[in-house]
Amino acid sequence: MDSYTESMSLTLHQFEVYQRVALTGSFTRAAEELRLSQPVVSRTVGDIERTLGARLLERTTRSVEMTAAGREFLGVAQGVLDAYRLGLSRFSAYREGEYGHVTIAALPSVAAVLLPPIAAGFLAEHPGVTLHLLDGTTREVLEHLRSGAADLAVTDQSPASAGLSVHSLVEDRVLAVLPAGHRLSALTKLTWSDLAAERFIAFSPDSSVRRLTDLGFAQAGVAPETLVETRAVATAGGMIASGLGISAMPELVLPLLSFTHLDTRPLERPTITRKLALHLRPGETLPPAARRLADHLVDAAVRRNI
Repeated sequence: MDSYTESMSLTLHQFEVYQRVALTGSFTRAAEELRLSQPVVSRTVGDIERTLGARLLERTTRSVEMTAAGREFLGVAQGVLDAYRLGLSRFSAYREGEYGHVTIAALPSVAAVLLPPIAAGFLAEHPGVTLHLLDGTTREVLEHLRSGAADLAVTDQSPASAGLSVHSLVEDRVLAVLPAGHRLSALTKLTWSDLAAERFIAFSPDSSVRRLTDLGFAQAGVAPETLVETRAVATAGGMIASGLGISAMPELVLPLLSFTHLDTRPLERPTITRKLALHLRPGETLPPAARRLADHLVDAAVRRNI
């Protein structure tokens, strides 16, 4: 920036006064519209001209005409005032939660099945908000939240939730998942003991689903004789559909297996549910748009829309 530009210092008030005079062609009319005295308006324009070192207006007893420099400066004034008003409008929308960027971390099944209809409804009501989604295991999701990479997280309640602000959303029951036509499909309900007698397709130890199936087997006092482990839901579905084994998964995971032909049955003795919850950093004031989304999630759970 050159020394000439650095020496200029004009206020928004001065830009507005000049714009009014230039557009009305009258110091008197501009003063009336701005609710200022005519001498104040005249003096303000004079101050601008001295600051710029250029004559902007040609004054006569009957009218005020812009010079070539005056017409050029009017474009500058209008640009500055438009940017200022747009910025204030955007900031006001930000404060109201109508504008901003929200990052939410969630389990893959939550991200793919639970969140999309809720996010679609939220974004329809708040089109100025941009939503970014991070998916991963419970550990990864909560790491995103604790590190600040995510504004909020939706995952299962577990010991890993300790120290966070937790708001219950929905309970997701665990079902038996079988190849289509499996002999156990003849039963209307299955037990964990039934599953333990079969080759079991298990998820990797860092998966929230694995914790649930381990809990089910432990409470039933049984253990599957053979395990095939995988981390990916799609891989598990392919294995089950091919007859490699059976498994157990929360109900919300099942839409991710729609490419396969599988049977599901309720599981009991015990009944295991995955408790999904909104997780927030405790004591932190969320950005307005994130706060609106958090409230939207909780409200949807209360209304049983999720």
